[in-house]
Amino acid sequence: MRVAITHPYSWPEVRRGAERIIVETARALASRGHDVTVFSAGATSGTSDLHGARMVRFKRWASRGWMHEQWFGWRVAPHLAAGRFDVTHSFMPHDAVAAIRTKRVGGHRTLYDEMGVPGLIWEKLRDRKARERVARDVDVYGCMSQYALDALADIGREGVRIPGGVRLDQFQPAPEREPNPTLLFSGAFDVPFKGVAGLLEALALVAEDEPDVRLWLSGPGDGTALLAAAPAAARERTEILPLGTPDEQPGRYGRAWATVLPSQRESFGMVMLESLACGTPIVTTDHGAPQELVTSATGAVGRAGDARSLADALLRAIELARDPATAEACRESAEPYDWDTGLAPLLERLYAGEGAA
Repeated sequence: MRVAITHPYSWPEVRRGAERIIVETARALASRGHDVTVFSAGATSGTSDLHGARMVRFKRWASRGWMHEQWFGWRVAPHLAAGRFDVTHSFMPHDAVAAIRTKRVGGHRTLYDEMGVPGLIWEKLRDRKARERVARDVDVYGCMSQYALDALADIGREGVRIPGGVRLDQFQPAPEREPNPTLLFSGAFDVPFKGVAGLLEALALVAEDEPDVRLWLSGPGDGTALLAAAPAAARERTEILPLGTPDEQPGRYGRAWATVLPSQRESFGMVMLESLACGTPIVTTDHGAPQELVTSATGAVGRAGDARSLADALLRAIELARDPATAEACRESAEPYDWDTGLAPLLERLYAGEGAA
């Protein structure tokens, strides 16, 4: 099958989570024998290999994001029309519109992969009309979670769930956990909706029952103000880790006792899935998509905005980490999301028009 994957940004401009999804989609499909071309844009133009796929980069024309994304849609359109692709897999609205417009000429099936929450802030975006066109005319509209699919249904469109994936051969349990209960937050910890301020409040409550508890903050951000406003019991138990590299992340997940994502409005929660693959239980809130990844054997859910409820969920996860069976249960729950054995076959079915089941 000839597949075109489109995204207007190339790394390192694209967000790390989106980069992993695009790269792993291309790699997994190419490894299964598909002819995959990734179209993107960056500081320079050129063609290169991307894990067995062909990477085509256009030289970026505009500095402003919204102008660049519109330009990219027009720039990629002739290639989609002439490429005789079987399917186009778009990750942003303007390149998805280009795929829709060229479908009659190119003969391809169109799939749009929404990594956010449809309709949540469309009225504030310059690309609102493009997003509405995609929702109306694309063949397959993919969302990462049931939470996002419910939002899509609110604007009158049906979709299919295309979750994030994980490489189980890369994300594996560590030989042993930290000696003391250690909680991991991985992400931009100074972004308010991520909920780290509430996590620090909950950490102080957890310390009343687990005095040796520790919290690792891993990711970009300045934690100075957060820690200054946190309870003393939380401040003295929190460590901001060096940013590190992607290769170091599985080890952090595996050594932690639980990974915590106390945010709201998340469309999926890649860190939750990666933690499960590393055998580590997860904790999140009851607002947004990450709770869809939690079972009683693999984690706990607290009420959003309720420090006591979150603390109780953290204590539950610490107890799970003490159970030798938990690592295997977490790992098993991540298996359907493996890129090679789970996500790539799902995409093949959707590309062929066979549905997600």
